[in-house]
Amino acid sequence: MKKGLVIAGSILSAVCIIVALISLFAAIGFEPESDNILHDTRTDGTTYNFDEGDSFVLQVYAIGSVNCEDFTVSVIGPDDQSYEYFKPVCDEVFDTTEYTYLGDLSISESGTYEIEATGDIVITNANSIGIGGIVSMVSCGCCFIGLILLIVGLVTGKPKPQVMMVQPDGTIMAVQGQFVQQTPMSDQVSNQPQPMVVQSQQNVPQETSLEEYSFEQKNEWE
Repeated sequence: MKKGLVIAGSILSAVCIIVALISLFAAIGFEPESDNILHDTRTDGTTYNFDEGDSFVLQVYAIGSVNCEDFTVSVIGPDDQSYEYFKPVCDEVFDTTEYTYLGDLSISESGTYEIEATGDIVITNANSIGIGGIVSMVSCGCCFIGLILLIVGLVTGKPKPQVMMVQPDGTIMAVQGQFVQQTPMSDQVSNQPQPMVVQSQQNVPQETSLEEYSFEQKNEWE
């Protein structure tokens, strides 16, 4: 195991996951406010003057709670009266208590655009959502790289050499770094057959000289 890769991969993955989650929640929590509303048909009318520097992500909201499927919006430009710049997207995730999300505007050129809608709408500068989406995608990519580094660090690396020491008494000692592990050898018992000494008791009969005894007895009788 390579500790450097493991630590780097873990930190990179954790940071990227946190950044991606923050960006995601920030995008979901977006709502029309006074500082991001570019056009409000209640006060600005149905003619929208767009400047290229205003925003690169434009979202359209209906005022109040409405049925997105039944609410119609049309935005046409000065050059091509047949081209529709409004793209309907009904997604309740972006709905708020005061506004209903209707869709996006795909406007990139400065000019005057005419709005036709079932009711009043607001056009918002949603650059924060676009930036958050980009940050989330980049974070996911970095997180993937971090996971690769983590896996590579875990599966690679040379194992530490193991040094074996044999003691005079036959005990094997495994030396690993600063630790010494003592592993006793298997008892080698030499079961050599012990010679059995059989001492046969030989009953040696005492020799009795019968002839001598008889001769002496005979002399006494005489």
